[in-house]
Amino acid sequence: MATPLRRTLGALGALVLALLVVAGTARTADAADGYKYWNYFHVEGGKYAFAQTGPADFTPKDGTVEAYRYGLSTAADGLPPRTDATTYTVEDICAGTEAGSGEKLVGVLLDYGTAADADGGQTPPAPRAACAAVPTAANGQQVLDAVADLRLDKGLTCGIDGYPASGCSVTVKNPPSAAAAATVDFALPEAASATASPDAAGTADQAASETDDGGVPWTLIVVVVVVVAIGAASFVLSRRGKNL
Repeated sequence: MATPLRRTLGALGALVLALLVVAGTARTADAADGYKYWNYFHVEGGKYAFAQTGPADFTPKDGTVEAYRYGLSTAADGLPPRTDATTYTVEDICAGTEAGSGEKLVGVLLDYGTAADADGGQTPPAPRAACAAVPTAANGQQVLDAVADLRLDKGLTCGIDGYPASGCSVTVKNPPSAAAAATVDFALPEAASATASPDAAGTADQAASETDDGGVPWTLIVVVVVVVAIGAASFVLSRRGKNL
């Protein structure tokens, strides 16, 4: 028969074990939580470096690229944009744009994420790149504000270009396993697209080739020649008719 002391020790042991189980379960649940938010990165050495501060507390250097990706993240190193960090350089993004006196050029990659991560039935905008020509001392938030409409809350970037329309860093309990993300294309700014597009140069070359040394299109010359020939033929036929 168990003594009171043994019963007491057994009860205490069971209580300690239960507390350990509860604590372990709580830690597991916390670790499993995910967050939907705008993940913020710097592009360094051809790789994405998850930002350790908010954009307002970081000053990008001239000629660098900043990157943002909205989505559900469960990893400590964030959810990177769906393109390689070396695909779009600042030279690509800012082609055709020049920095003024006291300004710097910073490329910005904006990945609005997938439909699976969308909130409230919203459709994520297509990924795009933007070039910010901003004062040299501009911080990351000022860079972003120069190329997008921002919704902020206590220093947090909650929405970019109205996406998502509401909420800020939403907690997701027991999130699904992260799916492999396919690479996507980012739309370049119009200035960069025009600089990089061979069609624009081809159209200009074609227009130049259609002019003679005097600057008159050869097609107009052909039309004039045809009209003159028809007029001459009509004149000859009318003269023959009078002589008959």
